[in-house]
Amino acid sequence: MGARRLPSTCTEELTPFGPVAVRREWFPDDGSQEVGALSTCLGFAPDELRRPLFLDTETTGLSGGTGTVAFLVGLAWREGNGLSLAQYFLCDFDQEQALLWAVGQCISQAGVLVSYNGRSFDWPLLQTRLVLRRAVWPSPPHLDLLTLARRIFRPRLPDCALQTIEQSVLDLHRADDVPGSLIPSRYFAWLRQGDPRVLDPVFVHNQQDVLSMVVLLARFEAMLGSADEMHPLDRFGRARFLEARGFNVEAIREYRHLWREREVSGALRATRGALGLRLARLLRRQGRWEEARAVLEECWHTQTYPYPVAIELAKLLEHQARDLAAARRIVSDALRLLAVAVVSNPQWLADLERRQQRLERRLGRNESPAALALTG
Repeated sequence: MGARRLPSTCTEELTPFGPVAVRREWFPDDGSQEVGALSTCLGFAPDELRRPLFLDTETTGLSGGTGTVAFLVGLAWREGNGLSLAQYFLCDFDQEQALLWAVGQCISQAGVLVSYNGRSFDWPLLQTRLVLRRAVWPSPPHLDLLTLARRIFRPRLPDCALQTIEQSVLDLHRADDVPGSLIPSRYFAWLRQGDPRVLDPVFVHNQQDVLSMVVLLARFEAMLGSADEMHPLDRFGRARFLEARGFNVEAIREYRHLWREREVSGALRATRGALGLRLARLLRRQGRWEEARAVLEECWHTQTYPYPVAIELAKLLEHQARDLAAARRIVSDALRLLAVAVVSNPQWLADLERRQQRLERRLGRNESPAALALTG
């Protein structure tokens, strides 16, 4: 490589396409490596999950596209009793083929690729660079932890950015972390000036992203395996995830547990209507409509999540309980309430009006001439 500059602590490694710069580290890993719950819930083979490759990139832009290049690719995998971390760095754009080859060698050994928002950003960006370089990689199964985080933590957290998860879920707090928006400019400053000090925080940022995913994967395994000692809103999120994956029996058990909890946090009380609605829908699908009716009626009487609850309760009263008059009464009350609501919802309004019209027709057909005479 001659006089080509290297970031501090990086070394050169040879590839069939020339040298590539890499910074390697090893970290002890004493955490649990169980994967049974993740395997069951996500459908990955246990052997795949036991060979994860954690991936995170730093790029020349945050919007993607063919002009965006990954100048730093952080990879971590389990090795012995610890974690090996390799951070491949692009000293100059003519080294991209060598970097892609080196990264591809790691990916070829992976059982499952683990990322955070990688399915939407990192992996498509790298695939675009491969196409432009006329190169090919294997495509292992991909576990994007952001999808799982959104399912479980969205009811509690303001967002699911990795650093939010670190602070609120993993109790990890970064010191003097460089903002992601400033990372591209630091890389271009290094290309112009060669000052290694501008890159050190970028390597640290990338390292923390990768290592946080290792901790988060273990946390998800524990959370999916058992709901004990979980924050009530996280438990609600876990139940939503189980429902979305088709584990309805387990989801009902979790919803039922939360529904019966009277002394819970204010945050969970605020979501009680949504919780009741989800529980009732699952109970109704299983034919347990009397249990579903009790849940929906409590939600309706306490005016928690009233309009979706009214729609669901009217469906149940019409089709399972065969009580058309009660169904019409619920719909009429919901329409009156919606008429004075601060914020209306056109979809709810249309659904309630259609339901009211159908119930009026059905009741009209069912009323006998004698009944009509009595009611005027």
